[in-house]
Amino acid sequence: MGTFIALIGLLLATVFVAAIGERTGIPWPALLTIVVVPFIFIPGIDTVSIPPHLILPIFLPPLLWSLARRTSWGQIASQLNVVLTMSVILVFLTIAALTATAMWILPGLSLAAAMVIAAAIAPPDPVAVEAVAGPAGIPKRITGTLQTEGLFNDAASIVTFNMAMAAVVAHGEVNFTKGFFEFLYAAAVAVVVGLIVGRLAALFANSVPDSVIRTAFTWVLPFAIYAGCEAIHASGVIAIVIAAVELSSRSTMTAEDRLTGHSFWATVELLFTGVAFGLIGMSVRDAIDDAGTSIWPAVKVGVVLSIVAFAVRLVWMWVLYKLNQHKGRTRIAPLRLQEVLLMAWSGMRGLVTLALVLAIPPSATEYHHELSVIALTVLTCTMVVPGLLLPWLVGRLDLRKAPDADRVYEELNQRAYAAARRAVREHGQEHAPEAYAMVQDWLESIADKRLLDSETTDERMATFERARESALEMQRVALKAASRELHKARRERRYDPADVDAVQADLDRVILGTKRSVLARPSQVIKMERKQR
Repeated sequence: MGTFIALIGLLLATVFVAAIGERTGIPWPALLTIVVVPFIFIPGIDTVSIPPHLILPIFLPPLLWSLARRTSWGQIASQLNVVLTMSVILVFLTIAALTATAMWILPGLSLAAAMVIAAAIAPPDPVAVEAVAGPAGIPKRITGTLQTEGLFNDAASIVTFNMAMAAVVAHGEVNFTKGFFEFLYAAAVAVVVGLIVGRLAALFANSVPDSVIRTAFTWVLPFAIYAGCEAIHASGVIAIVIAAVELSSRSTMTAEDRLTGHSFWATVELLFTGVAFGLIGMSVRDAIDDAGTSIWPAVKVGVVLSIVAFAVRLVWMWVLYKLNQHKGRTRIAPLRLQEVLLMAWSGMRGLVTLALVLAIPPSATEYHHELSVIALTVLTCTMVVPGLLLPWLVGRLDLRKAPDADRVYEELNQRAYAAARRAVREHGQEHAPEAYAMVQDWLESIADKRLLDSETTDERMATFERARESALEMQRVALKAASRELHKARRERRYDPADVDAVQADLDRVILGTKRSVLARPSQVIKMERKQR
């Protein structure tokens, strides 16, 4: 019962701290971790204890799915070099540097045991980056690059962790050749599984008319994918990402599906992220108990490993900055020295690091009692402190919004409503002239975000009532054409899926508004959009 009460308290704390973070601009996950720590030292308060081997299967699938459904094939295709250079090469470079450092500062540590620790610490956590960097006001071009990195980098780290752990358990040497082929196998099989499952899931979702069933299906699916991939030693991380993108690109969703789905997954992401970061805070008491008198040497080790991880990332970001500058890239960060520092600062460790460190068996290394303190020190140095200082850093670095952000919104808006107007013109001859004129004027006013004169609108609404059925059909055709055009734009490389989704959300509110009040006046629709924003 005590664990249940602690879990409910953690969920309530998540909601309240998230509200505080939204009002103050402080990234709430870092704030929550700090808030939780003092309470766990109060006598009589239980902590939430989850077996280490269940932490990733419980938390990673829904959080990864929530992040991946917001990207697209176009964005992944445009950032393939990010996947290669940051999600793979940078992870392996970080593991190498941390392995050497761990063997240097921890006498007697074997190569395999050092690699186990390094692989757990190496990957920036996609959940931490999304939850902390988002509220800090980082430009979307930079967060897009960080999100793409975070979606795939766990695969390289987890495969390396398992390879080194196998060597530790067998008291043998690390087989790098075998590990390389295991990584290729895990990644390749995961891509195939993700594509197949995503396509089959889209067929099922498109055949089910009930939106509640479709949402429930997408909730269960990532857990099934992760469990299935683990059973065949493929990367559950990559498979979930691929399946989510494939399903999003092929499923036919209504306006209600998109809006309610967004609300559902936003809620899931908030609560699961809160519990995950709360677990990090709750681990402090157990870590202190395990470390005993070795706590301060372990803290020093954690600080050194954090500095090394930051230094490797900083140097690599500078190398990528020079490469982007040399090749004239404009859509992928970093493009300026300020962005180099920001992206190095945003290499936040989180749930994956905690779960992997806790999964290390006591027999793996003589430093097992210190590992929890080392991990929590790394999390403090790379997530809590950077998270709290991130809003200040963003302001100091003068990271202005991308100059073409407003132009992209306007371009997508006009593109969608141009498709709607074309559809109305193509079918206009089939309907009453007064209805055709009314729907065209209505589309023009909403696309241009202008309000029609109230008196004129009253007169034309009376005319419209005489051709109600014709106008309803044209309205449906127009809005369906606009949605179809945005769905097409979302697959293109030149658009950020987040920009397309923002315009699509406005259009969905128009669709819902017209269902509530047929051919709703532009003033009603525009006010509704502004209220939602």
